[in-house]
Amino acid sequence: MTAALPFLAAVFAVRAALGALFQAPGAAAPVLVPAFGMDWTQFGTLVGLFWLPGLVLVYPLGLAARRMGDRAGVLLGLGFLVAGALVCAAAGGAVLLFAGRLLMGIGTVLVILLLTKMMQDRFQGADLFPAMAVYVLGWPIGIAAAQAVLPAMAVQQGWQLPFLVAAAAGALAFVALAGASRPVPRAPPPPAGAARLSAREVRLMCLAGACWACVNGTYMVLVTFAPPLLVERGLSVAEAGFATSLMSWVNILAVPAGAMLARRAGLVRPMVLGCVSAAALLAAALPYAGVGWGAAILAAHGLLYALPITVFSALPAMAVPPERRAQGLGVYFIFFYAGCTGFPPLAGWFADRFGGATAPVLLAAVLLVVALALFALFRREAAR
Repeated sequence: MTAALPFLAAVFAVRAALGALFQAPGAAAPVLVPAFGMDWTQFGTLVGLFWLPGLVLVYPLGLAARRMGDRAGVLLGLGFLVAGALVCAAAGGAVLLFAGRLLMGIGTVLVILLLTKMMQDRFQGADLFPAMAVYVLGWPIGIAAAQAVLPAMAVQQGWQLPFLVAAAAGALAFVALAGASRPVPRAPPPPAGAARLSAREVRLMCLAGACWACVNGTYMVLVTFAPPLLVERGLSVAEAGFATSLMSWVNILAVPAGAMLARRAGLVRPMVLGCVSAAALLAAALPYAGVGWGAAILAAHGLLYALPITVFSALPAMAVPPERRAQGLGVYFIFFYAGCTGFPPLAGWFADRFGGATAPVLLAAVLLVVALALFALFRREAAR
């Protein structure tokens, strides 16, 4: 693991930049939504476009990964992300804004698919959980930094600022990964038939992908709609952004701690069951607790949510061997991208339909319960 520290630092930078790029519309929302005359459904659609290209591209890219090369694909994806953020910042109308977000989505699918493969190919056995902790941790830290700092700056300096800052973070991540990684020889093609997924492996990847989609859906819906919920209840934009960012900052402690606990097989099931159940209850309580409890509830939710997160992220490595991993991840990410594309607009529709941000926050709690059920089904299928 020590020899891999520069690479892991670069992976963290990439994932943090990805979080900032995802959160740019959310950070700009107090100014962006009125500037473009959006309703919440349209805003949720803008957020979800970050994932939409994955529905079309992820499986073909999984098949083509062997020929493309993982490192080259991730760097290309970062280029698309930076370009898309700059297009959004330059947008004078909704069409260009949505087009830039779609361009970011093309970069996202390249980065997530191939960086996941790089990590799970490089780290095996007991090293997988701490390595995946670094991989997972960058994402919420990037979102937390964007959520804590950029909304107030966007109010003062314009909605374009979060997109520009995120583009700069993406450019720095490009340099970091290019310097810390080297092209590796492409693996020889597997024997005929060896690259074909079995029916059981397809089922496992479907369950893992759907579970990961719901886990991430909870987080994306909360970081997008918890701030307007808290503003509706009397907090300022800056206070609501800071309170929501606590949900992510606690990941600094919770993700590594959970990764260490996950190395003890007997703790995995009770940790997932207990932490996810409690996190779902806290999310459901947020709209009804006193507004002064908002920051504490979000921090506690984030802590409990993050403890088992590396278990969820490692499910694909437990389902498919390395020679079929790229194709298996193509199946896995279809479900992931379907959920990530659909959940934010669905949450926005709930906000419009029920007149506020309470319904989206309750949706986030329900998604965690669904994730827990899918995890149980995965464990049962894997044990057969």
